[in-house]
Amino acid sequence: MTTISPTRVSMYDFLYQDTQPLTSLLADIAKLSLPQARLAIDGSLQAIVSALLAYQQQHQGQTVSKKLFTRNAIKELRQYNAMNFTTINATLYHRHDVADTLFADSARIVAASQYIATQISASASQVQLLLSCLSVIVIRELAILTDYSQLDNDELDQWFALQPQFLSATRFAVTESIAALDNLNSVNNPNNINDPDSLQAIIAVSKPPPFDPYWYKLTEFTPNNALAAQDMQQATSNYLKVIGRSAANVQQGRHNDMLVFAAMPAIALPHQRWLLQLAKVADIYLQRNRLRITSEPATTPTAPLINLGLIGSSSNSNSNSERPSATSISEAIRSNKPLPLWKNPIILIIILVIGSLSALAYLKYQKQKSDGALPAIKAVLEHDQAERRKQQDLASAQANEENTVEVDK
Repeated sequence: MTTISPTRVSMYDFLYQDTQPLTSLLADIAKLSLPQARLAIDGSLQAIVSALLAYQQQHQGQTVSKKLFTRNAIKELRQYNAMNFTTINATLYHRHDVADTLFADSARIVAASQYIATQISASASQVQLLLSCLSVIVIRELAILTDYSQLDNDELDQWFALQPQFLSATRFAVTESIAALDNLNSVNNPNNINDPDSLQAIIAVSKPPPFDPYWYKLTEFTPNNALAAQDMQQATSNYLKVIGRSAANVQQGRHNDMLVFAAMPAIALPHQRWLLQLAKVADIYLQRNRLRITSEPATTPTAPLINLGLIGSSSNSNSNSERPSATSISEAIRSNKPLPLWKNPIILIIILVIGSLSALAYLKYQKQKSDGALPAIKAVLEHDQAERRKQQDLASAQANEENTVEVDK
């Protein structure tokens, strides 16, 4: 059995790790020191995540997808696959549009900026510049993540419903206690680092700063801590035995490499296929470190591919294979059918080359044909002119003979 950290489906945790390379770039545009920028980014992420949850709570997943994740500004930003001054300039251009839509009120943006500014000894205008730029980047990153995971509107709503538990005070308090105990055990027993429970504790502790409840009040978000229900059609009989149980209850054999969420204090996640796929895609995306400051890559990075066998797509599950909204990632891995001819780029190039050569050959033939006809036409014209001159000469001779006869008479 393969485990994955539940924090891989936490928006807050994902964005905290994903935006780490941006500290120096955002510090530069906001004219902040690196420590100030890091603290401002932490506070801004909390404000943005809370505003996003409030937006979804009011408008639901379909509107989030249409009005935020697929808006023209985000589509333009998705054309860039690295962070540099070109990317940040495009971000600066769209920052007001995206931030105003996300927070729904410019007064909230000002209040959030002032709240963060007082904590880092900076001006509200500096923080507002960083906050609005980060809003664009956050929406872009989440749009890429949901696109790669192919979440539909219902799954998007369920994903949002899981987020408050990652922001709760209980989650941070429990994991901090585990961290202190784990550090003590590691000092007393260095070999303890190889223990699976210790490794899981280290993973759990790798998290952003505790969430400030002030942001719920500012964005008017009401946390419900709802848990997504288990989708029975997405689970095989063997899969159901894993849900909510320890690794000892997993059947041995060809299902022992199944992907499941590791246990984490104060966090409860349903082992749904789409959620596990989202977690795996997020894990691959973070490993790529795509927000590092560098020049634009020569080729666009491909969408992450994952092993469907890890997320319960085994051969004895008819319901998984019959899922109507199968993801493009799943289809790419599951299907071995060749591309149709009209989609095969090699065939299209061959057809284009052959067509071009045929057109050139036809034009050359027409030109040669036209050039060969000119002498014949010229000869016919000269013959006609000679015949006309001959007829004219005969006519003149006859006229002269008639005149001579009349004179003789």
